[in-house]
Amino acid sequence: MKKIKWIILLGIICFGGYYLVFQTDLLTVKVILYNQSEELDIYELQRYSDIHYGDAYWKVNLQKAREGLLKHPFVKEVVVNRNFPDQVIFNLTYKTHYFNLKYSDIVLSLDRNLDVLKVLEDEGDGYTVEGFMFNGFSTGKKIDVGQEYVLENIVDLIELMNQSAFNYYKMIEYEDNNIKIKIGNITVKFGNGENMEMRFNAFASIYQALLKDSITDGVIDVSTDGLPVYKPFGE
Repeated sequence: MKKIKWIILLGIICFGGYYLVFQTDLLTVKVILYNQSEELDIYELQRYSDIHYGDAYWKVNLQKAREGLLKHPFVKEVVVNRNFPDQVIFNLTYKTHYFNLKYSDIVLSLDRNLDVLKVLEDEGDGYTVEGFMFNGFSTGKKIDVGQEYVLENIVDLIELMNQSAFNYYKMIEYEDNNIKIKIGNITVKFGNGENMEMRFNAFASIYQALLKDSITDGVIDVSTDGLPVYKPFGE
């Protein structure tokens, strides 16, 4: 008789536990925390992670949530944890806009690793690269270009420009296998940009010397491996 009572009691406990977990909101997701970004609101977070308010806490699939969020164009890395009894916490590392790539009427926002973040209506902050053809693109993935190394060299150039104190135009042109920038009325030619830091330092030295002589026009050509050249009358 006592054994039967224990079996009944155990059944009641199991049924009660099942009811509390699966039939009430006692153990459901009530709080979703994440480091916010203007590129990812809470609704997109739920859609990409497939974790929603009201989901059963124990059914939350953390690995699936991470894999889903990594498909978002602006998400670089994800750490996701549960905090009993009703919280899911996301720690997100975001990709950030580094420069614009413009070809024809298309303007793309790219990060430093050449991932396409989004299509822009107008040019965003920072430098805009014009004249560089690309084969195709998909947001969240690296842009498909034929001369990726040249675009990587342009990224290095942007970093060097950001570190210097000169006032450049925000346009970088790629034309006839030459990366070109303008500073005042002076055009600077870097070729395809191999050994970019060396070429940039050569340009900076010449430009500073020209400023001392109040020269503000012409072309500084550091595109070859030979001596850099200053041309006072342009191309």
